[in-house]
Amino acid sequence: MTGKGVLVYGEALVDIVPGSAGHKREAVLGGSGFNTALALARCGAPVTFNVNLSRDTLGQLFLRRLTEEGIDRRFVGVCDAPTPSATVTSIDAEGAATYRFSLHGTAFDAAPPVPADLNGFAHLHVTSFGATIGASGAAALALMRRAREAGLSVSYDLNIRPAVLPALAKARRAIEERAVLCDLLKCSSDDARAVHGPEFGYTFARWFAQGGRLLLVTDGEKGGYLLPFRREPMPFPALAQEVVDTIGAGDSFMGAFLASLWRNGGLGPVLHDLPDELCAAALGFAAVVAAETCAERGYNPPRLDPPSAHD
Repeated sequence: MTGKGVLVYGEALVDIVPGSAGHKREAVLGGSGFNTALALARCGAPVTFNVNLSRDTLGQLFLRRLTEEGIDRRFVGVCDAPTPSATVTSIDAEGAATYRFSLHGTAFDAAPPVPADLNGFAHLHVTSFGATIGASGAAALALMRRAREAGLSVSYDLNIRPAVLPALAKARRAIEERAVLCDLLKCSSDDARAVHGPEFGYTFARWFAQGGRLLLVTDGEKGGYLLPFRREPMPFPALAQEVVDTIGAGDSFMGAFLASLWRNGGLGPVLHDLPDELCAAALGFAAVVAAETCAERGYNPPRLDPPSAHD
């Protein structure tokens, strides 16, 4: 375990989700960056969130929740533009949601105030379109470069949302530009197919051949696998027995995975060559957290402490 925590960079937006008890729609706090930071905090890791929020009522709710959850908000920017939103337009039989986004003219348009000094952090995690497109994406790319120079470990979760990405060729270039700067790349099989088509394995192999990296792939009810550099794949099962919806499941998995690595001293330079027992402990814990998240409507990750890899 290290005293240095995790810096999370990514979007915060309001999810407009199907309601319950006769309510047609409900607004809940979400966005991949916010969701991952929340999972990290609820799993006991020190986390700082770097994002731009609105001064409006919804933005104030975000600020209040960050404080309540013990998430460091020193690098949260505040502006007059309204809070961005994502409306769930459908949820399929497997619990996967489809979204319609409202980003233009919102707080998402401006980049947040990034830290001037990164020495207080062990790890930088960037995620989704908040780290990939627009002014926010450009700031994320610069932050990733600085983190590499400062000796932090870096992770990137693709979390593809085709509706807000540019044309495919441009999106691929942006993603690859960021992927080469990270030590841990996380995506779902759907993410990979959306960007590279059904034959996405070659692209992963080419990225992976550059050495010293971890590839984490989730595949819904099939579970997924972690591919450490020059070692055998480490598969993990999906543990969800009852799926209400999968909103934020990938974010909770990622947050729990990083929290377990933090708990066991696996962030920072050591991430380049993680022992198998740390990888296995992180995968097992993340699968439990993701399963509990799927068992509830909306996004509400559990409060759990990761076990020690050596217990």
